[in-house]
Amino acid sequence: MNVYFPDNVFTRVLTSCLPEEIKSKIKFLPSAQITQSISDDKSSIGLIPVMDLLRHKDLFVSAGYGISFEESLCNSYIYYSSDEKEINKISLAGDVSSQEVILSKILFKEMYGSDIEIEILTSLDKAEGKNLLIAGDDNFKGDRFRKGISFSEIFVDTLSLPFVNYIFASSDKEALEGFEKKLEGIETFIYNKFEESQEVSPLRGDKEGADYIRLNISSFIFKFDEQDRVGIDQILRLPYFHGIVKDIVEVNFLKSPPFGET
Repeated sequence: MNVYFPDNVFTRVLTSCLPEEIKSKIKFLPSAQITQSISDDKSSIGLIPVMDLLRHKDLFVSAGYGISFEESLCNSYIYYSSDEKEINKISLAGDVSSQEVILSKILFKEMYGSDIEIEILTSLDKAEGKNLLIAGDDNFKGDRFRKGISFSEIFVDTLSLPFVNYIFASSDKEALEGFEKKLEGIETFIYNKFEESQEVSPLRGDKEGADYIRLNISSFIFKFDEQDRVGIDQILRLPYFHGIVKDIVEVNFLKSPPFGET
């Protein structure tokens, strides 16, 4: 069994807290490749972008664990190049997936009433003068994140629910159930590692970004409660309401933990 993760500061700290038997099976991939990998590798598990469920409805989804955000801390930020009243194009950079593409279309339709043109940038060297959405660690290099608008803040305000970024999913129900059991109790270790300065070394020396993450880590959620599960359902309804998909996705959750267990 392989376990696929996107490669960012949150997942690198998370995976450092996993049991040794899981660490040996971890593979880091671009977010956009993980869902296809678990579809091809049927016994594997992946931490996938929520929007990938639009095209992979049959995957089993963990009801108990994933990555969501409740405030400004997030993995994706928007940067405007000017105070334009109309935005017709946005460039996406970093670890871009279906999450950023679909939600950008929805967001700018709501804000500007037009179908925005999306461009994928292979390098931030080409970003000057562009309206940007950056996914991943590039947000936390220097003080870049301070100039951005958090995707999480936008959608928390819109839905009054946590912004769920990634969910654990698999084609193999039993494999996912067994994996969930191995995650029990590790959330405390994750928060401790973030709060210890030397443990945010996955940011590769960017002190200002590391300090920001540590100060705001309480809004990072790994162990889901009912609000996160409702958040998954509600954010998946947005593409339906905006005519991007024809059907509402019914999430194939594993049995939810009892109410009161958070």
